[in-house]
Amino acid sequence: MARQYDSSRRRKAAEQTRNDILQAALKLHWEGITGFEPLAREAGCSVATLRKHFPSKETLFQHCTRAFAKTLTMPDLTALGEISETAQRVEQSVSELCRMHEAMFGYAWLAAQQREISPTLQAEMNAYEGLADAIAVIITPPGSTRAPLIRGLLDFLTYRALRLAGQLSPEQASIELLATLHPLTVAGTD
Repeated sequence: MARQYDSSRRRKAAEQTRNDILQAALKLHWEGITGFEPLAREAGCSVATLRKHFPSKETLFQHCTRAFAKTLTMPDLTALGEISETAQRVEQSVSELCRMHEAMFGYAWLAAQQREISPTLQAEMNAYEGLADAIAVIITPPGSTRAPLIRGLLDFLTYRALRLAGQLSPEQASIELLATLHPLTVAGTD
């Protein structure tokens, strides 16, 4: 009687290698590193093995984006918009956006730099910027001429500058953004 070949161990090993590559890519992408050689070293595999699983950077970006997205909890924009008290709506909206900025910190910077050469990262940056656009709409008083300023203050580059150049903690950056936005959104000054 012929013995049946069981490929389950090979399949599991390939899945583990693929997962190791994705985890290594997520770690290195956070640091701004996208080269296949350092990625293969970090994943403990050869460049040929890496390319077998992810033949191009674009393919790798697609898979990393999906894997990273599973770790995020997006703000509930509808719930934020329904907060009737203006100061509370602004505070919670800015807090949620800063939480996302912190979660996306390294990836957003990489995506901003690579968006012109990667359709995947371009789409992700558009969506991420759309989140800041939506928060700006939620907190900007109707008819305000300060809408562009408010949107600029909510941008991840502003947050990044506060964290790095300003050497602020995530909590301090959120407090400073809120303090700057408060007179533009709550006091009704234009």
